[in-house]
Amino acid sequence: MALFEEWFTIINNTDYTLMLDKHASHKLGDGKWPTTIAPRTTTSQFQQTGNTNVNPTAVYAAQDATPPLNVYLHFYCAGIDPLLHVNMTMDFNTEVNLPGSSIAETNTDNGKWKTNDTTLDITTTGVGTSRGKAVFKIGG
Repeated sequence: MALFEEWFTIINNTDYTLMLDKHASHKLGDGKWPTTIAPRTTTSQFQQTGNTNVNPTAVYAAQDATPPLNVYLHFYCAGIDPLLHVNMTMDFNTEVNLPGSSIAETNTDNGKWKTNDTTLDITTTGVGTSRGKAVFKIGG
């Protein structure tokens, strides 16, 4: 059994189909990350595990977006309680986030979330668990 177990959900609140860029993405584990996410849908939860950490970066391109839009989803969890480290980010290839976008995780004590900010990032070290949930919400 893996020491690290993360369940991911991606909410696509845009009018675009999101296509996984397999060449720009890395450390996606056993390939459970969805290759396409339809507009205005939420993925089923999918799991990624690891023995020392969970550290994926998934890049999604918004099909037919003008100008082109790429979304970079990153999650990192390593360490042990009480020094569990979580870093979660969502970035866009444009200067402005899509309104209503947010990120959330349940690994750290009481969980953390961030919404409607110029930089969507969570970085924390402290009490927590190596098993949790992470949600990326793209658009409002």
